[in-house]
Amino acid sequence: MSSLALSSRLSRSVGAEFFRPLARPSAPVYVDCADRLIEEAGESGRLTQKEAIELIREVLALHPLSLLADDEGAALRDARMRAGQFFNRLLAAGWLEDQTLGLHERWAVISPGLRPLIRMLRDLAEDQVAELKTFADTLRGLCQTLEERNVLDPQLRTPDEVRSTLTDLAQRLGHAIEQLHAVEKLISGFELRQRQSESPADTLHLMYSEFSQGQHMVCYDALRRGGLLSRIESVRTRIAEHQDDPLLRERLAEGLREHYGYTERDAYDRAILALTGLQRDLAGLKRRADAIDLRIAAFNRLSQQRYRYQTELRGRRPELVKAYCDTTNISHANTRFSGLRNKSPDFSPLCLETRFFFGSDSLHNPRRTKTPADLTFGISSTQKQTEDEVLAAWKERQSLALTPQRAARLVAKLLPNQGDSASSQDIVLETADDLLDLLAAIAYEQAPILASKRVRWRVEGLRRTHGLQPEKIPLDLHAGHRVERITVIRER
Repeated sequence: MSSLALSSRLSRSVGAEFFRPLARPSAPVYVDCADRLIEEAGESGRLTQKEAIELIREVLALHPLSLLADDEGAALRDARMRAGQFFNRLLAAGWLEDQTLGLHERWAVISPGLRPLIRMLRDLAEDQVAELKTFADTLRGLCQTLEERNVLDPQLRTPDEVRSTLTDLAQRLGHAIEQLHAVEKLISGFELRQRQSESPADTLHLMYSEFSQGQHMVCYDALRRGGLLSRIESVRTRIAEHQDDPLLRERLAEGLREHYGYTERDAYDRAILALTGLQRDLAGLKRRADAIDLRIAAFNRLSQQRYRYQTELRGRRPELVKAYCDTTNISHANTRFSGLRNKSPDFSPLCLETRFFFGSDSLHNPRRTKTPADLTFGISSTQKQTEDEVLAAWKERQSLALTPQRAARLVAKLLPNQGDSASSQDIVLETADDLLDLLAAIAYEQAPILASKRVRWRVEGLRRTHGLQPEKIPLDLHAGHRVERITVIRER
C-alpha cells in the first residue's frame, strides 16, 4: 500500500486552487454553476464555451452581486462580460478545462475531480435519502452470500473467485455502512428541527408523527426487530474463522497478484488487510447501530425537554404574569410605592400570609448537599492487603464466576458428539462447582474450547409451556438444590 499521506496523494490529482472557491463568499455561486454545468454536460462531460457562459450567466442572475469579488466580475456591468470573467475563475480553479479544436470551436470540459466533489456536496445536502429503502435488502443479501456453504472454501474456489467474492462483499458492506451514516444524518436533522419548533403541538407532531414514521426507523426496525444484527454477528464469526486459514490467504493473495499485478509480498499483505477489514466492518455495523440508539435516545430526551420548556416554563401563566406586570407599570408610571399605600388592591390573595422576595433574597439559594456516606462493605481503603490475600480473593471470585468456558467443559463432558442430548433428570451433579457449570450452560449458548474450536448448544425447559403454572414443572435435586428440569442439546 502507498506510504504517502493523503494530502500528498491529493496534490497529485488536483491543484492548490481547486478547493479555494469553497472558502470564498461567492461559494454558493461556484457550487450552483458546477451543478448546472455537470447536469447539462451529461455523460460527454463537455459543453461549448458559448453554452457554458450562458449557463453561468443564468446562475449569476439568481444570486446577488454582493457575493462576487472584483476578480469575479463584480465591477462589470455587462452580464455577459461578468459571466465570462466568472468562467475564467472556474478555469483557474481547475473546475473546468479549456479545449480549443479550431479557430471557432472552443469547448469547456468538466474536470475529472469536479464530479466527485459535487457528488459529495449533493450527499451532504440530501435530507430524504431514498436509497435507505434498500438498506435491509443490502444486508440480507450480504448475509445470504456469507451463509452459503463453501462460499470462501479455498479448496473449491479459484483465486480469482475468492478475490471477486471478497471485493463484492466489501463493496456491498461499504454501501451499507454509508446508509447507516445517512440514518444518523437524518436523525441529526430531526434534532435541529426540534430545537427550532415554535409550539408544543409542533414538538409533539415532529416526535410522534414524522420521526416515528421516517425512513430511519425502517432501517432501525430492520436491524433490531428483523434479526439482522444476530445474522451479522453469526457471519462475522465465520469470517473470523476463515481469517486464520493460511490456504485462504494464499488463494486471495494469488488472485490479487494476478488481477492487479502486485508483488508477492504486497499481495499477501493486502489479502490480510482485506480479510481483517471485512471482519472489522461487520463488527462496525453493530457499533454503528448502538450509536444510532444513542442518537434516538438523545432525540427523545430533547423532545421531552423542549415540550416541558414550552408548556411549563414558557406557557400561558408566565405570559399572564408578564402582561399583568406590564399593565401595572403603564398604569402607575412615575408613581412612588409610598403613594400606593392608601389605594385599594386590584385583587386579594387567597393565601393567609403573603410575602414578596426582593433584592438578594429573590436569588436562587442552592441546597446544601451532605457528603455521601461510605456504604461499602469489607476491608476499608486504609488497610493494605498482601499479594497472597489479593490472589486468594481473586481466585475465590473467579471460582464463582459463570463463564462460557466452564459451560463448554460441562457440555463437552456430558455430550461428546454433535446431536447428543441430556436431561437434568439423567445426570448427576454432586458439588457446587458442577451446579455452577450447569448454570453457566443455561446462561450461554456457545463458547470456544481448545484449538479455537467453538461449541454450540441450546437449553430447552418446560417453563415455556407451563410458565403460568410453575407447580407443574418437575424438579431435580442436584448438589443439595432443586433445579427445574431442563434438556441440553449439543448443536456443534
